[in-house]
Amino acid sequence: MKERFRGSYIAKIDDRGRVKIPAKYLSALEKDFGREVYLTSVNGDHILFYPMTIWQEIEKKIAAIPVRDPDLEEFVSRSSFWGTETEIDSKGRILIPPDLRAGSKLENSLLILGKIDYMVIWNKEVFEARYMGGQFGDEKMHKVSRLLNEFSSLPRHE
Repeated sequence: MKERFRGSYIAKIDDRGRVKIPAKYLSALEKDFGREVYLTSVNGDHILFYPMTIWQEIEKKIAAIPVRDPDLEEFVSRSSFWGTETEIDSKGRILIPPDLRAGSKLENSLLILGKIDYMVIWNKEVFEARYMGGQFGDEKMHKVSRLLNEFSSLPRHE
């Protein structure tokens, strides 16, 4: 079974735009995915950090859809606009391009969140303002439970 990206880590961005990947995430990347990654966004306010093999799976799924949905097309356009292929350097860092840094306000303290098979990089203060002010109520938890129950019997490909 492939390693998963779990938990969250505080990181710093240096003045050249490099971010050191947390050791646990770096180990999972090197073991199961390699050093090539795809950085992108859809709104510019945070960065989606995909191992290249995971991003290629997403591209295959998109290419296999016979009908072009306007929302899907917008997703492709936005993720291409913000997207860049890069590699983790020998010191375990990634270079975040200036447009992605500026759009997501990456400066000083960052939050790197594991999202099972990819990661998300946020300005820590922006993330906290957006997500930590409210509650994750019973209705949302029930929805998550229903989804887990509905899809838990499906075979997973590894």
